[in-house]
Amino acid sequence: MIRSQPHPYIQTWLLFWVILSGAFSSRAQSAEELQKQGNKIYLDKPANALQLFEKAYRMALQRGQINLAANILADKATVYYVRDDYHQATTICRSGLQLSPLADSTRFKLWASLGEMYHRRDRPDSLTWFWQRAETLLTTQPRIEQETLAYVAAFWGNRGTTFMEQGDYRQAERCYQKRLLLGRLQDPINLAIAENQFALFYRQIGQLARADSLYLASIRHYTRPDLIRGGLLLGLIECRLHQLRTDSVLRLEREARQYIPKKGTDGIELAAYLDQSLGKYWEQKRKLALAKHFFVQSLAKGQRLGPSNRLLWRGLLAMSRIAQQQNDITGALAFVQKSIQQASIRFRSSDLRQNPTPTDFLNGPDLFESLCWKAHLLQLVPDQGSNLALANQTYERAFALSDLLQRAYSTELTKLLVQEKLRPAYREAVAVAFACYRQQPNKTTLATLLHRQEQGNASVLRELVGDRQTSYLQLPKHLAEQLQQAKKRLSTAKTTWAEHNPKTAQGSINTELINAELAWNRTYQQLLPYDRYKQLEPDKIKFLQNHLDSQTALLQYTLTPDSLLLTVVKANGVHVLMLPITSPELHRDCSLLRNEVYRNPDPFQYTGQKLAQSLFNRLIGPAWGELQGSKRLIIVRDGPLHYIPFEVLETGQYVNDYLLRHMAITYTYSMHSVIDKYGALPTNKPSVLSMAPFAAPRTLRTADQQDVYDPLPKSDIEADLLSGTHSTAGNASKHTFIALLPKRQLLHLATHAEANDNDPGNSFIAFFPDGASHRLYAHELNLFDLRHIRLAVLSACRTGNGLFHEGEGLLSLSRAFVSAGCPQVITSLWNAHDGTTATLTRLFYHELAQGKPTDIALQQAKLQFLAAQTEGGAYSPPHFWAHLLLMGNPQPVYPKPLNWSWIWGIGVAGIVLALFTYIHIRQKRYR
Repeated sequence: MIRSQPHPYIQTWLLFWVILSGAFSSRAQSAEELQKQGNKIYLDKPANALQLFEKAYRMALQRGQINLAANILADKATVYYVRDDYHQATTICRSGLQLSPLADSTRFKLWASLGEMYHRRDRPDSLTWFWQRAETLLTTQPRIEQETLAYVAAFWGNRGTTFMEQGDYRQAERCYQKRLLLGRLQDPINLAIAENQFALFYRQIGQLARADSLYLASIRHYTRPDLIRGGLLLGLIECRLHQLRTDSVLRLEREARQYIPKKGTDGIELAAYLDQSLGKYWEQKRKLALAKHFFVQSLAKGQRLGPSNRLLWRGLLAMSRIAQQQNDITGALAFVQKSIQQASIRFRSSDLRQNPTPTDFLNGPDLFESLCWKAHLLQLVPDQGSNLALANQTYERAFALSDLLQRAYSTELTKLLVQEKLRPAYREAVAVAFACYRQQPNKTTLATLLHRQEQGNASVLRELVGDRQTSYLQLPKHLAEQLQQAKKRLSTAKTTWAEHNPKTAQGSINTELINAELAWNRTYQQLLPYDRYKQLEPDKIKFLQNHLDSQTALLQYTLTPDSLLLTVVKANGVHVLMLPITSPELHRDCSLLRNEVYRNPDPFQYTGQKLAQSLFNRLIGPAWGELQGSKRLIIVRDGPLHYIPFEVLETGQYVNDYLLRHMAITYTYSMHSVIDKYGALPTNKPSVLSMAPFAAPRTLRTADQQDVYDPLPKSDIEADLLSGTHSTAGNASKHTFIALLPKRQLLHLATHAEANDNDPGNSFIAFFPDGASHRLYAHELNLFDLRHIRLAVLSACRTGNGLFHEGEGLLSLSRAFVSAGCPQVITSLWNAHDGTTATLTRLFYHELAQGKPTDIALQQAKLQFLAAQTEGGAYSPPHFWAHLLLMGNPQPVYPKPLNWSWIWGIGVAGIVLALFTYIHIRQKRYR
């Protein structure tokens, strides 16, 4: 039995049983006719339908139609499922599996139905068992998709709904895409259901424009004036409320109420959700009394539907929100505690000091939202002394639940999406931890504050790098091979998808890509028992301080809802400051400075000095006294700071007194990555791989090439600066790069690149077009292990730029290299100037070869470049030198060269001593 949910709030799966009735051919016409009659009347007369199904079942058994009998049992179980008797429905479906022989399509129906029933019974272990077998059967027997198209479509819809409830949005998207593909092969009614499910998904993740268009399409395709159309209208109403488009809400609500039947739980459920929508409508209109009236009505209807209905959780949270807006904080806390109870299995305490355990939940995302709202309310209580500590504890419980949920998410983009949704809670939790630290500045409150900053910072990157540094514990060989095969299949599907549709890949639906990602998810689930997952230790600050010398300081910037915090870590202490800049001011100033720095000033003058000085005074100035004596900075950025090179900030002591002149600067993704990535000093020279695919005067376009790239004549100079493997033009292909990569320790790529802001995994570095795929995509780098690389220099346009994700930073090509284990990457924030980049690179490698750490070598190269410019020279503005940044941990790449002056001195001294000894011995002998 399959439940198809065009809307999670309305049980619209009833439609499928009408569509699927009587679909099997048989010699026993009487049994089939009885089955058809039962399917026609089971919605209105369930008792009569059960009698017909029982009679048809016995008749099919008597005539030896075992497969038909099993299908009749599935229909019989439907009746109990409609009546919410999941236990009896499960028993009947299990009895169908005992019959033999069964067709593969029948076995799939029973397995898929049992998975959905165990989903309704909150039995994730059994759900996984049956759905995995159903999916495996689909994979090995593709013909099932054609034999029972409606069942397979409903199966993917149900899988998508389950993933969405768990918060695994990436997997939900793939399942809904599969559902939509199959819906297009069916009638308009099934297509409408698929569109509605997909619309709900997009609404859930905040892509409201897509959701709105899909809701409108589903309403256009489904024209029957019944309960299902009312559910589709409800989805559109909710979407419009999220968009703050209230003009059409009342009209849509009136139409939806026309389709509510007088009897039945489904009508009550639709009416209750419409009441909640009206409550939200009047809440947006600031008529709180009316809003509260409709929320109370919704709660009353929800209680009639049973204690575990999600309506109650939504209603209680809404009542808490209304109470807070009416300044009734006590009432708001009481309602939110009830909502926590509603989202929990066993937790029933009304004591605000108590919270459920991370594993004690019915719906994890719901419980997380309630806990975060409770923590927010606790900050509003007038006596904040003990309430701040309780808010801290509540956030800790919420994030522990979040960690537990996210462990099961297989894809990187899912983790990123979830992290972005959680980021507002992390920001508020940091503000609470800082308030506690200011009240009681001690080691415990400081450790909590630093832990909060780390929890929401580059967590996905940390996990990806950790997977390479720490393999799965006792992982069987066959699973390791299966893991690599699944990775390769997914990477190949993504590459093919992007190569065939470079302009429209984001909006298209590719069947192989969907199947590859689903296969990767199946493999990932098998790895979880072997995962070496461990929580972050809250206080590693001493370990970090031991790695910082007296001339190095770490600056971590963290945005809170209304401020910017700066944590200064030095070898001799830690200091946390609230900076004098609000979030809107920070975004505005960073945007203005970014525009000035990125653009080529010719023929105009660079005019960013005042902005650069203003940001210096706000970002660095409050800690400038502490930083005296520091020569190196490691900076962890947040928000719009990711787009700003700190080197261009100006102290204001004199003209063009850049921060670059005072300190060497490195950027890293999190404090944790600095702790984990210090390596041993090099003892030998690195083996080099340098490539300049477009150094030739021009690159010809052949018939099978889609791209033509402008020549980069100066890039040949860059690639020839180091002794080692040097490839240009036809020798600098993607195939050559992949073949030589495992044997090299220093990479220099002077080429073209493209940052894809819509899909960061499709950002790429271009190699010479040799007829095959010549793009190295960011998602392909996840297949490589780059821990042996000492330094990668990406001398191409915008390799350090890309889409900003809350809590992760920029999803750039340089980030992909770091995710693959590369400890240091030099990258570019904007379109590089070919000639000046070649000059900077030559100066940089000269300094690097002296055994200097990478950050100091890059600083010295830029200073020498500036010194070579006359005052106001053509290439003195930051556009020509500030684009190259160092990401990672600054370490030497070359060993320090021998100091020959000392060696010569020691040699001469040895010769003099030997000569003196010889003369002394001779004189003694003659005496």
